[in-house]
Amino acid sequence: MRRILLSLIALSVALTAAAQSTFTSTLKAKAEKGANIYGTVECNSIPIAGVAVSDGYNIVKTDKNGVYNLTSEKRNGNIFITIPSGYEATVAEGDIQPQYWAALTADCATVERHDFALKKVDNSKHVMLAITDIHLSNQFDDIAQFKNNVMPRLSAEVEKYRSQGIPVYTMCMGDSSFDLYWYDYMLDIKGLKNTLKQISYPTPIFHAMGNHDNDGATTPDSDTDFNATKPYREAFGPTYYSFNIGDVHYIILDNIFYRNDKTEKMKKGKNMAGSRNYHHILAEEQMEWLRKDLAMIEDKNTPIVVGMHAPVFRMKSEHNSKELYTYYNDSEGKRTLPPALNFASIFAEFEQVHFITGHSHKLITTHCKEATDYPQVANIIDHNVGAICGAWWFTAAHGGPHLSPDGAPAGFKVFPVEGKKVEWYYTSAECGAEKQFRTFDLNSVRDYYKTNGEMRVFLEHNPKRTDFATIEDNRVAIHIWDWAPDWKVTVTENGKPLKVVHEPMENPQYTVAYCIPKSVWRQNLKNNAFSADLTPHMFHVVASAPDTTLEITVTDSFGNTFSETMIRPKEFTKHIK
Repeated sequence: MRRILLSLIALSVALTAAAQSTFTSTLKAKAEKGANIYGTVECNSIPIAGVAVSDGYNIVKTDKNGVYNLTSEKRNGNIFITIPSGYEATVAEGDIQPQYWAALTADCATVERHDFALKKVDNSKHVMLAITDIHLSNQFDDIAQFKNNVMPRLSAEVEKYRSQGIPVYTMCMGDSSFDLYWYDYMLDIKGLKNTLKQISYPTPIFHAMGNHDNDGATTPDSDTDFNATKPYREAFGPTYYSFNIGDVHYIILDNIFYRNDKTEKMKKGKNMAGSRNYHHILAEEQMEWLRKDLAMIEDKNTPIVVGMHAPVFRMKSEHNSKELYTYYNDSEGKRTLPPALNFASIFAEFEQVHFITGHSHKLITTHCKEATDYPQVANIIDHNVGAICGAWWFTAAHGGPHLSPDGAPAGFKVFPVEGKKVEWYYTSAECGAEKQFRTFDLNSVRDYYKTNGEMRVFLEHNPKRTDFATIEDNRVAIHIWDWAPDWKVTVTENGKPLKVVHEPMENPQYTVAYCIPKSVWRQNLKNNAFSADLTPHMFHVVASAPDTTLEITVTDSFGNTFSETMIRPKEFTKHIK
């Protein structure tokens, strides 16, 4: 097995170069005095003027002949273009990444040429899939789970739109790999890329990097953050860049500042050099590049979509308050709002801004306009997309449903775009887009918690966890996975409306599917990082009797309705019903 895995990794290294542009143009071009990178951008041998080209620090544009010249320190080791509207970068056969970048192969004293080829396409109407936290590490049958359980749903969603002639793309918000196991399970960031090719991922992917895509074997020093990205840059190219699709300007950023400090809390793993710690913040060099990138957008009504790993904004108490919260760190590593607000202020001129993020493994959409004290970020919606891997692929590997730590079924988000109109919906691997909530008859949950021996053992060791054995009579919980403040929930019993209360609570299904196998089966009875906590998208009603039927209707932000006739008593099971 080890020999096979090593062969796969060797193959992935050989294929890495296919992701970058190796195109050679026939258009005439020459390097200007002082430039050490030059080249052309064309479509079918016709030059394209006005295309932005960058080394991650400086940005220039192609002239009327499609020629660019750039003077660069070549620090990032690559150069990339901002794909203009109405075009696509070519994708090499069998590859998954558009060829919008090229590796720099010479020192600063050497002039090198890099050309880019684009193709015309009508993408004013398009679909962007948002996936995050794949976390493939060659354990828990994760590759097989991804291929057999997730890919069919992804492929079906892609085909639905492609059959209508609508182009489909993917943004991946990082943590595609798992750094701790790069050297233990022989699946590093380059091996991951080849795995995505082998399972025939159905669309081109624009990648962002996450904290687990850094190389934990990087020796901590003054430049750890940059050095730890080297394997990623070799496989996927730039860690921050931009592109246009139709009327939307997309930006990919790296908002993980990797430290990898040597501390007493160093996490074990082969070849690990530090504790793999990090801050949620943008390096200043990215901020400078971002300002330059946005300055080139003349139409401030242009929708801006920013893909990055860590979420930026949340509401405290997860939507039950109007007070803004952030994942961002200050200079001392504490989570404080000023750095996040400073970052967000860069987008203040734009009418519509969407952050698409991952990291938390939870599905939470934050409309910043709901915050009472921060009107300067009212134009921003932070879509924190639930992880593809759910709880590290663990729940399905142990006979349960494929769940995230907030109890939502693992999946991805779909963004249909038409002109400047951006919509979205969540699609789970198990249920698709047709189901957006699950109901729990807490009478049945209470009976399970009372009688299940494993649950009693778990709760004895975790007394702070919710014991549903004591829940009041006839209470019904409704978990709405991608709920947002403009969603509506109605419940009727015998034609009479019941009072719907929004109240965070634990998801009992996740406790059974994750906590019991993780804690009781493995005799590690304490909570861990992915143990269930209060799920913010929980609602409840109190029925008049244990056997009445409830009519439940949920309406999303765009007027789509989802309904369930809940016949009670309803069985409690760890599988989705």
